[in-house]
Amino acid sequence: MFRKDPELRIVKTPYPGVLIAYSKILTPGKAYRIVVFKEYGFVENIIPVQCNGRIEEFDRFLQCIEGLVQGLREVKLKLRVRGVRGYSEALWGSLKAFLGERSVEHSPKSPTCLFIETIDLNLYGGLGYCEPVFKYQVE
Repeated sequence: MFRKDPELRIVKTPYPGVLIAYSKILTPGKAYRIVVFKEYGFVENIIPVQCNGRIEEFDRFLQCIEGLVQGLREVKLKLRVRGVRGYSEALWGSLKAFLGERSVEHSPKSPTCLFIETIDLNLYGGLGYCEPVFKYQVE
């Protein structure tokens, strides 16, 4: 990605192995397409961040998510909560209800994932491929 955006900014989070890349040039979709098909021995997953917000702005965050899932029949909902204890169950229920109200079924077999990640009070969401980018396997 640095070739496409030399001013790319990589931010470490307080959580081991979780990095966020910020680009002024690349859209989330373009950046995702550039890196998702590369093989990185140290990366388990890459998600595009097409929606972001704060937990206290959850309704605004959901408006963005609504635009992502519009026209879809099913997605696999993948939720990862970091830094807010006890929040994952409430967030999971809210997201499943939200999808159901829009006639989008949560299906574990869908090749398209709706990734929702929280880092402390920040929400990140995006649509991507469900398969991990690369998982090291001992042979």
